[in-house]
Amino acid sequence: MRGLTCLHPILGRFAGASLVWIAVVSTPPVARFESGASAAAPVQAQQPAAAPEDTALSQTLNGLEPFKVSERNRSAQAVLGALVAASPCPVEVGPQFDASSVWPGSSEWTKISAWSKANPAIGEALVASQDALVFAMPYGSAAVPESWRKAGAFTRVGGGDSLGQMSFGYFNAIRAIGVYSTAEMYRQCAAGQHQQAFKVGVAWLRVLRQLVEQPLLEEKLFAMQSLSQALSIHRDVLWTNLDSLDVTLLKRLSLDEYPFLKPTDNQKLRRLAMPEGDRLVAEAVLKGVFSERGKPDLDRFAAVMSAQHGGDRKLDRFGTSRLWRQVAELHSDLDPSVDKLQDIYDDWWRRWNVRPYTPFQSAPTEFSRANPVRYAAVTSLIRDIQRAFTWRWVLAVQINGTATSAGLCGYYLEFRKSWPRDIERAYAVFANKRFDFDPFDKKGGHFGFRNVGASAETIDTPVGRVKVKGCMLWSRGADHEDGGGTNHTDDGSAGDILVWPPLRALAREQGLIQ
Repeated sequence: MRGLTCLHPILGRFAGASLVWIAVVSTPPVARFESGASAAAPVQAQQPAAAPEDTALSQTLNGLEPFKVSERNRSAQAVLGALVAASPCPVEVGPQFDASSVWPGSSEWTKISAWSKANPAIGEALVASQDALVFAMPYGSAAVPESWRKAGAFTRVGGGDSLGQMSFGYFNAIRAIGVYSTAEMYRQCAAGQHQQAFKVGVAWLRVLRQLVEQPLLEEKLFAMQSLSQALSIHRDVLWTNLDSLDVTLLKRLSLDEYPFLKPTDNQKLRRLAMPEGDRLVAEAVLKGVFSERGKPDLDRFAAVMSAQHGGDRKLDRFGTSRLWRQVAELHSDLDPSVDKLQDIYDDWWRRWNVRPYTPFQSAPTEFSRANPVRYAAVTSLIRDIQRAFTWRWVLAVQINGTATSAGLCGYYLEFRKSWPRDIERAYAVFANKRFDFDPFDKKGGHFGFRNVGASAETIDTPVGRVKVKGCMLWSRGADHEDGGGTNHTDDGSAGDILVWPPLRALAREQGLIQ
């Protein structure tokens, strides 16, 4: 599936008991400010494949924690219902056009702003749903209304030889709502309606925070990256409209709104749940490829496992199927396979709840230690969720950084358009010291901060060098090294994450992106 970087144990060559494994790397759906696109499938409705769906697996997934709350505490029905009932977005949303492509003066601004203005029901649904406990997008096409199915806004749970394969068609609807929210924020700010602009914008952030609690890894990664992108857009709006904003609004955003998109959150996102739904999917697939005696069913094993990794080309499927059939002859029985699957998730669960950067976190995982032959089906059906661990901290950077940035803006306006010499001057009145927290600092310290004054500082970014004035706020990124904020990557994978000022807005102003 797209959106995940992982190693799948697909057999490259089989010679007796000798196996050569091929690394399959797919592009992560990181929202890249430099291109103005998140990794998104086209917004056109994804047509379900001819293969049947697995209703039993859908029912199992629909029995998970997010679906145990009452209907009134779920937001999916109201939010997606409003989008489906609205007029169609006039521009195709996809890799080349998403929320980060929307701002006054962009090529499609007239169309998009007219569309958002004509569909206030979407914004009303966001505001009405922001206090729900969960998003709770159900699984299976039968679990959603017919109008949603026609719009492609559903999750398909594969059956037959496609058992366990998931298709998240509703992701396109989420991207479209992001386009709407962004357009409304800019449009309302241009009209001087700043309170209304951020009312809709913050409501969308809260709904995305609910979406982060979906139980499958691909959904969780998509939601965390979508929320990170939306927060970066909020900083764009703050920068673009800074001189006309009200200090009281900025203080409310900094102290009360951004830090608590979910009321029980803190600066470390400790209440964010680990994606455990994939274990149930993998277990269902395992049970579907073993016989009643608990031995691999050679034909079924080969058909289902090759469908997981063989692609759509029949020739590839044939070759992969032959190799998986040979693997089945060496694979462990069902009970040990299910036990290994549980061991892997128990290990991940412990790591998810243990403080980062402890010796335990650096020890080999059950996933990495699993025998690549005896448990080939297990390790191929699940993905190493290390990316979820990393994106948990990236999301914390975005939330904490946006809250602190709003506080810096409040200080700037209150003190005659001057930035503080040190960040402590903004604490208490304008920003919460607790949320000046960089999760990528192994010592649990604050964000990097520097007042650069009127002398422009040059920042290296994926689209070129951007000149920055005023003040800078940055996270150390995944390498945990403090580079002074002078080398930026959106996910912190190579360099720092510059949170303020917003580089996408500066890159537009300086002609680096159109």
